[in-house]
Amino acid sequence: DHPCGHGMTRRERRQRIIDALRKDQPAPLNSPDHYNPMEVAAMLRDIGIALVEVAQPTPVVEARLQQIASRYTSEAVRVVVLPTMLLIQIGEDGYQIEGSTHSSLQLDAAGRIDDIAGLAGAGAISPTDAIKAVNAARNLRPRFGSLSTIIGYAVTTVGFGMVINPTWAALPGYLLLGLVVGAVVQMSRPFPSLTPVLPTIAAAIVTVMAIEFVDATANDGLLRVISPALVATLPGMSLTIGAMELASSQIISGASRLVYGMSQLALLVFGVSIGVHIAGEVSPQTPSAVMGPWSLYLAIVVVSLGLYVYLSAPRGSLWWLMAAIGVALLAQAAAGTVMSASHSGFVGAIVAVPFAMLAARIKTSPPAIVMMLAAFWSLVPGALSFEAVGEAAAGGGPGATSLAVTGAAILSIALGTLVGWTVFHTIDARLPWSKGLGHQS
Repeated sequence: DHPCGHGMTRRERRQRIIDALRKDQPAPLNSPDHYNPMEVAAMLRDIGIALVEVAQPTPVVEARLQQIASRYTSEAVRVVVLPTMLLIQIGEDGYQIEGSTHSSLQLDAAGRIDDIAGLAGAGAISPTDAIKAVNAARNLRPRFGSLSTIIGYAVTTVGFGMVINPTWAALPGYLLLGLVVGAVVQMSRPFPSLTPVLPTIAAAIVTVMAIEFVDATANDGLLRVISPALVATLPGMSLTIGAMELASSQIISGASRLVYGMSQLALLVFGVSIGVHIAGEVSPQTPSAVMGPWSLYLAIVVVSLGLYVYLSAPRGSLWWLMAAIGVALLAQAAAGTVMSASHSGFVGAIVAVPFAMLAARIKTSPPAIVMMLAAFWSLVPGALSFEAVGEAAAGGGPGATSLAVTGAAILSIALGTLVGWTVFHTIDARLPWSKGLGHQS
């Protein structure tokens, strides 16, 4: 290194820039074994179940809880994480069991929970304070009202439509169907008992509406028109996380999530079949004019704006969401030029994970979990799986081939996420890079 102005070397200037950009690493409050084991177990229980509720894979939750536990106790800690259950044991006395069937779509809550887990991972928060903060985050109200959320969902639907089926004639239909499904989802939130039948209700309503719309103007296949509107009820996240868990040898968690995802798909297909039975078959149509290649770039902006509102993203995170979604979709599109569409999700996921983890270390950025969840939503593996299952159920097209393509798409995204996460942490642990909050996301 050579001196470079004001007596400062290049290395010192580079380090100064990095220090100005990176998030500060908090200091531990106390040494391990300072707190009561029961308090520590209760903290691990609440943080763990909160992470499960915001769609974190069970092996990731288990690894984070073990890392947190090492900051608070030197006793042996056993952690068992399942999609709806958590068991904690510290030594011989500290036992905690928690169950939850609740799941949250709120990115601001997910980000807050991730921040608390990051503080706990550094030993920088007391168990009592961590429990209070996690409970507050789990009960966080959405940032936007019901009407804004419905509009945000409709905008998201238009964006996903531009990714899946970018035709001019279908845009008004995407907007209309998005408003309808957004309203159905929003009205059902005060009634959790409706959740199991929500996919069937939403699919039946939009199918009846879409059949009239397709006959009138869209000239596109029925499933291609209704898939973007049903993205909130598509189990793409469950199927992807389940595949990740199976790849990580978490057999119970992975298998149960995959069964749940397939049952959700079956309910969607049943709803579509009801809608077709009510409204009648759709006659074959000539495909309408497709947008230019610029539509993908516009779709990135539209999806980002819609998800920012619909998923109640943290303040100041819009540009970061746009960057994460852009990285995922552009990488997927680039990979689609050299490999099949069903395998391109591998590249999108493997690029999105390290981007989110590195970006999360910059001071103005949201936690990695926020950007990763937004990127996964944008990859929409569930839309493809719904189309394939629907075609097979209707007896149209090569059903076995369609289902095989669906399986490949889901596994490619899951494998890309797993590889990206593993490779990043392997390299990161061996290089003297600065650690930001939440780097175990």
